[in-house]
Amino acid sequence: MARKRLHPTSESLIEAVARLGLSPKSVDLEALRAHLELPEFGAAVEDERVARALREMRAARAFAETGIPALRQAVPALKATVTKDHAVTWSIRVGIPLLEAGRMDLRVEVAPDAATTGILDGMAARNDPTRRLDELRAAVAETAAETTRALRKPIDRLRSQILADLREVGADAAAYLDHMDRSLRSRQFRFGPRLARSLSDALTPVRQRAKAVAREGSRLRRLRDQVGFGAYIEKFSVARRLNRRILFHMGPTNSGKTYAALQILTAASTGAYLAPLRLLALENYEALRERGLRAGMVTGEEVLGEPDPTHTARTIETADLTRPIDVAVIDEIQMLSDPDRGWAWTNALFGVPAKTVIVCGSDDALSSVRRAAEAANESLEVITFERKSPLVLLDEAVPLEKVEPGDAVVAFSRRAVHENREILVARGHRVATIYGALSPEVRRAEAARFRSGEANVLVTTDAIGMGLNLGPLKRIVFSAVRKWDGVAERALTNSEIRQIAGRAGRYGHHEVGYVAATEETAIEPIRVALAGAPTAPAADTRFYVRPDLTAIRSVSEEMRTNSLYEVMTHFARATFYAGSPFQPSALEEVLDIARTIDRARLPIEEKFAFSVCPINRRDEIAMGMLERWSQARAAGATVPALRASLVGELDYQERTVKLASAYLWLSRRFPDTFDDVEAIRHMRRRANDAIEHHLRETATRKAERRTRRSAGSR
Repeated sequence: MARKRLHPTSESLIEAVARLGLSPKSVDLEALRAHLELPEFGAAVEDERVARALREMRAARAFAETGIPALRQAVPALKATVTKDHAVTWSIRVGIPLLEAGRMDLRVEVAPDAATTGILDGMAARNDPTRRLDELRAAVAETAAETTRALRKPIDRLRSQILADLREVGADAAAYLDHMDRSLRSRQFRFGPRLARSLSDALTPVRQRAKAVAREGSRLRRLRDQVGFGAYIEKFSVARRLNRRILFHMGPTNSGKTYAALQILTAASTGAYLAPLRLLALENYEALRERGLRAGMVTGEEVLGEPDPTHTARTIETADLTRPIDVAVIDEIQMLSDPDRGWAWTNALFGVPAKTVIVCGSDDALSSVRRAAEAANESLEVITFERKSPLVLLDEAVPLEKVEPGDAVVAFSRRAVHENREILVARGHRVATIYGALSPEVRRAEAARFRSGEANVLVTTDAIGMGLNLGPLKRIVFSAVRKWDGVAERALTNSEIRQIAGRAGRYGHHEVGYVAATEETAIEPIRVALAGAPTAPAADTRFYVRPDLTAIRSVSEEMRTNSLYEVMTHFARATFYAGSPFQPSALEEVLDIARTIDRARLPIEEKFAFSVCPINRRDEIAMGMLERWSQARAAGATVPALRASLVGELDYQERTVKLASAYLWLSRRFPDTFDDVEAIRHMRRRANDAIEHHLRETATRKAERRTRRSAGSR
């Protein structure tokens, strides 16, 4: 008996499509058969099922053409692989930074879970990439967080290995990082149970090759540095004659690195402490005096202490680069990468004439310090310090209503500081206040109030991170994790969070330091910072510099011009060529001021002094005052002390203090013009007293009124 011939399924599909009123030529019959999961021969075909499949295929095609691109833009972590018949396979790309600021991301591809897949299928079925979009974003974020948690141990191990590599390659860290970055971008790891065990082994050859690349380029880099740094280094002739020894006390906040450096300083016959802030210079000057040393202090605006001291505390901008000493301590060396003030750390690092130079700071400055030591042909010893007490992040938010005595609440603007202060005062707290616009004297008085217990809560900005002596600081409470940096609002970097959080649990006062946030949403960024990627060396490895008076005179004579603007522009072109190891420090601001100062008929040296006067360049009133002062100097007139009212608002008093400080700074350079020094000091003291009185009074008055109201109601 003959076997019955099976009817091709494609013919059945042609008939069904025709019955639906469609031309068979307009339909991809093979794709339709595959979508229906039918065999090649003998399948029964239902018109309704074919119609539904065609609708699904049209929706899939439309979603592939328009929906998927829109979804990729809305959720960049999603990856879609589309087949010829428009079937979509989804995956989630998780980037885990091995160093801070997105340097060296480890790329892991993860399959979405059932809930995420359901949301995506619903979007595709309706060709609507906005449907349940917020739920999709949350699901993708949760997948990324779960993946990061699952890989925490191998990632931490890998980060430790990379940090060890960076310390090994030192000044050639940039070449190592570039190679690692390129290699990791070309690799993608599939998440699975074996990945945690195999990750370190898989990347060991990559790390070894990156170290080899760094070593191979080291000789060429050193030759380039010899040429690029040559003239700059040699101008510090006193330092070059000393065959200096550099010690890097490297560690986080509250690790004892600066304390150990000061012990060496005080044991030396002569020495200097170079501070990032006038307030720290003052604190260490007093510490030197208390140890019975012949101590002095020098800042841009004043000189205190013994004549011809053996030990001097200075702000770093006033570093003496001519007098040989035994020991110099340069604090906060990571400020080398600060665009505004980095030039002062560059000058000190290359030029301070001390037999032993101790630099203190975090590990992200290591490559710069090592590069400087190599360029100057000086020895470098790195001494690592660990934090002396653990930091613990609280899992629950601590709103301002739950702030306790001994807490410091951190904000990132003057307005936010005062808003937090008002709330805390209303809750009955005695509040001390510290922020950047306050003078060092007021900040010091407020810190003393907190240390003594007169104030039981501190409200502050990130000024807290610079080593100010705050004593019994139990807990840091972040009221925000974003800040305005002068250009845009941005998230705090991991390094900034760690620097601030590290002030909690000061060694000798508390066994543990606690960190908290006022909002639930801020806890995770802090957790990531404290347990996350270490800080990478700066991507831009150039050192910030600013011309000194010798360079200004030389260029002025060469160009035969008295225009500071022209001289500074020429200096920038001559110094910051392609491949130069230097970059300009706040060049645009300096050029703007140079245009203003050029209106005064002054020698080029005096114009330069006015251009670097420490004044708020964003304050139009302050800039107008600077221009009038330069005109007075040009006219041969004296500048009387400022007239100021003691009844002005707080911001008025703050501006008065800043202008008075600028006057005193200029009086050290032009004493015959700015000759009303005692009157200006008296005025500054009165303005500081007015500010401190306001802070004290408002820190207790409202609390007292609240207490009286509570007593009356009882």
